[in-house]
Amino acid sequence: MGSKATQAQAVRDRARDARLKAARERRLKLDPDQLARERRIDEASVDVEVAWEDRSQAEQAVKDAEVAAAAAIERLLAEKLAVKDVVKLTGLDQATVRRLRQVETDTGDDSDTSDGDAGGTAEAAGVQVVA
Repeated sequence: MGSKATQAQAVRDRARDARLKAARERRLKLDPDQLARERRIDEASVDVEVAWEDRSQAEQAVKDAEVAAAAAIERLLAEKLAVKDVVKLTGLDQATVRRLRQVETDTGDDSDTSDGDAGGTAEAAGVQVVA
């Protein structure tokens, strides 16, 4: 007997949804500007979502680039270049070189890269490192 009540409720719900849809369509016919406004609102909402996803991807690309640059700086320093020489070679300022030297240690990678594999973090980020 419970299933008949459930079925009857489902029928009432579908009928109500159909009536709501019809009422909305009638209302929109009375106010066509409202439909255009709702479309503009929907499009703007979607544009925000897409832009925010693009922003997240761009942030990740910056992080990946910094990891690759940090690995390259470490390779330069492994060649016994002074930081001032790295600054001259790369065109980066000294503060940026210092900050990038910290990027690799801030990634949570506890492995020791002093064994000659200074590109380990960059490789993990999908950047090809030539040894």
